[in-house]
Amino acid sequence: MQTRRIHAALSAGALVVMPLSAVANVAPAFAATSKKVSGPTVNMRWGAVKVNIFVRGRKIIGVSATAPTERPRSARINANALPILRQEVLKAQSARIHGVSGASDTSRAYDTSLASAIRKAGL
Repeated sequence: MQTRRIHAALSAGALVVMPLSAVANVAPAFAATSKKVSGPTVNMRWGAVKVNIFVRGRKIIGVSATAPTERPRSARINANALPILRQEVLKAQSARIHGVSGASDTSRAYDTSLASAIRKAGL
């Protein structure tokens, strides 16, 4: 079974969610001026979640994540949850974020990967 993943990124101020394969060769505009730090892949009941943060100085300026989408329900849940979790991180500038109702497993796995990336970044 092949797992498809989704990627959330900002494009001209609008949130775009698409299959990761569609953006694999496209780096966020801030990637050239920031440091990318990856959290570990965290397996949950429905698949794997991995968070990458982009850091400039001591500030998190961007977040990208992968999450399972092989089931239609997972795709809907994660397409909704990832942008919300991303906003929480950018606002909190830490792993102290609120989970997304209806996406508890994704939220927990996201938080675990995020916390590790933040520790690696020394924030």
